[in-house]
Amino acid sequence: MAYAFLASVLIFAAVVILHVQHSRVGDRLLQRSFEDLTFPGETGTLRVADITVVKRVTHEVSRYSDHAPLAAFWYCVGPGPSYYVAVAQYVRNGWRSGRYDWVVRPLDAERMRGELSSDRDALHAAFGDHVEGVLRA
Repeated sequence: MAYAFLASVLIFAAVVILHVQHSRVGDRLLQRSFEDLTFPGETGTLRVADITVVKRVTHEVSRYSDHAPLAAFWYCVGPGPSYYVAVAQYVRNGWRSGRYDWVVRPLDAERMRGELSSDRDALHAAFGDHVEGVLRA
């Protein structure tokens, strides 16, 4: 009986370790695919080095459906300032592999404020100390 309990604990630990490792690999793949982006900006073609990500939102979708396992929305500030949302969607290349496809859309300042309204730190990162309704000490 003690062996059965020990075996179940070891199996549970292995599953947790595999899940954490899988998440890290997915995070690295997402970041690497983002770093390769170029997209049209107000001042010409922008690279990721030209922008700052102020908020990252990810949504995990069921792995047991035909839907992508992960979608990401990264809110960015570029030169000017200009504002963007970069949307990633996982596209399967078969049973166990895939890639992230990104679409970058410009946002006006009002829309960016609305998207970040629930996150004071992201608002501060995007708009500095001039955030309406937020006092900074």
